[in-house]
Amino acid sequence: MRILSALILLAVTAHADEPDYVRFVENDKGASLETAITSFTNKAGVKVDLVGAVHIADKGYYTDLNQRFKTYDAVLYELVGGPMPKEGDIDNRPRDPKLMWISELHVRLQKALELASQLKEVHYQVPNFVHADMTVEQFQAAKEEKNESFLGLMAKAFIVQSDLLDKGQARQSPNLIKLLEILCRQDSATELKRLVGREFDSMETLMAGLESGEGTVIVTERNKIAFGVMDREINAGRKRLALFYGAAHLPSMEKMLIERGFTKVKSDWVKAWNLPPEPKSPAPVSAVKE
Repeated sequence: MRILSALILLAVTAHADEPDYVRFVENDKGASLETAITSFTNKAGVKVDLVGAVHIADKGYYTDLNQRFKTYDAVLYELVGGPMPKEGDIDNRPRDPKLMWISELHVRLQKALELASQLKEVHYQVPNFVHADMTVEQFQAAKEEKNESFLGLMAKAFIVQSDLLDKGQARQSPNLIKLLEILCRQDSATELKRLVGREFDSMETLMAGLESGEGTVIVTERNKIAFGVMDREINAGRKRLALFYGAAHLPSMEKMLIERGFTKVKSDWVKAWNLPPEPKSPAPVSAVKE
């Protein structure tokens, strides 16, 4: 289902040959979608953690992150348009009108999977949170300079995905019959999460194709903005920082940190989605003894 791939592209992907910041783990006890928190240090004693984000997840995932964020001097966060409002409705924040439909897709996916929203659960209004992303004007100017549109990116993504399927490096997305079967189940939200989680895991090479050449505004150019803010915070004396960004951004950010003299110390994994074991399929009628 190409629409499923499109929805996942809106959220997070990583590259199989790059540092891994998102994974889907399955075993007999259940399954989980997990994101990485990877720590780096430099000779000046500055510590930077790359905190992978999934924009819709179990509420407990965001509760855990909120506790972790209290330990940092500064948490640099992504949000195209401008800082999160200190008070009032989050929907009143500056946004690009041309991207409103993406927010609607996120809301629909959140409701279908019965998950919580990052924008509503993360405590953006705390003093150590620092906006580290493009304004609407910067985003529009960068897209015009690169002649980049979301539809163009999706077309490129479909070409990359088709190539990966031909090479046997990606799994075939479920067909409409399979999706309808899941929707008819009593616990359709859980099974949809399992389906989407597997798509996350099987699309790890997608972003590499999208980022080939000069990169994209969505990832490469926004990462430059984030690192500019990071430099400012370090120069202001901050010693312990977190970059809280969608996991698609973090393999590139890891390279940028290493190029600046940082050394990777460790990676911890945090469960964003928890799923029970997959229900066993009923035995075929022909296999049932009379």
